[in-house]
Amino acid sequence: MDRLPVPVMAPRETPAISFTFDRRPETATQVRLEAFEGPLALLLALIEQRQLDVLTVRLGDLAAAYLEALALLPGDRLPHLSTFVGVASQLILIKSRALLPRSSALAEAAAEEGPDPEEELRRRLVLYRVYRDAGLALRARLESGVALFHREPAAAYAAGVAGARPADEAPLDPALLAAALVRTAQLAPPPAPPPELVARTITLAECAEAIRAALRGAPLVVLQELVAGIRDRVLVVVTFLAMLELVKRRELVVEQDAPWGPIRCRATTTAERIAAGVATDVPIDETLADFA
Repeated sequence: MDRLPVPVMAPRETPAISFTFDRRPETATQVRLEAFEGPLALLLALIEQRQLDVLTVRLGDLAAAYLEALALLPGDRLPHLSTFVGVASQLILIKSRALLPRSSALAEAAAEEGPDPEEELRRRLVLYRVYRDAGLALRARLESGVALFHREPAAAYAAGVAGARPADEAPLDPALLAAALVRTAQLAPPPAPPPELVARTITLAECAEAIRAALRGAPLVVLQELVAGIRDRVLVVVTFLAMLELVKRRELVVEQDAPWGPIRCRATTTAERIAAGVATDVPIDETLADFA
């Protein structure tokens, strides 16, 4: 059941304001004047259209009537109060410009300060009309019987369609609800098992062979450039360890001029490997047990 508005009784020629319990304070505030009765937002629109002379609106009486109605309004009054302050400030500015004579110099200065408030209200009204006319057109089309898909706003109707039980009936047995849920779950096929994940194995031998292959194509390889396109941090670390293992086996010579600088690698010659007396045909120890 809708709640009745809180009226402020006054003679017809005296401005009066009442509040309805609408979601939007602009449409919940009702203003009654001698020449106008309707929402506060519509009063502003009529002033902009000059259908209601701004000089005839007694803003002092209007504010007094508003505050009297505001005092009788239960609950939070802040939304209504903030809306009234915003609209009243625009009305006061428009009325002051209409009452006070203005020279051409003052008019030019006001133009530089910003847009004219009446022009701004006119722009807002045009935008309001677009949405209002669109809403009226949609409502007329719906009431004309043309087949449209729309959502029924009535919660009771929607609950009835869904098979909801009346509130005065006894509650259902939880065991029956659980059994119905089990039957519903059995209607859907079981989900497919997730794909099997195979762990990736990265070996020192693979990374060492990648370094050897790079050195076969170029006399000098920079380690940072070799791993620049690798996003796997584990692969980068294993590649670095493989480089150290190749240095230990005297297959590589590594140079770095400064800390954090580029690490340049070159393959040793056959004579250097023979002079070192290191066998290169021994497989790399993946456990790094003898790494020192």
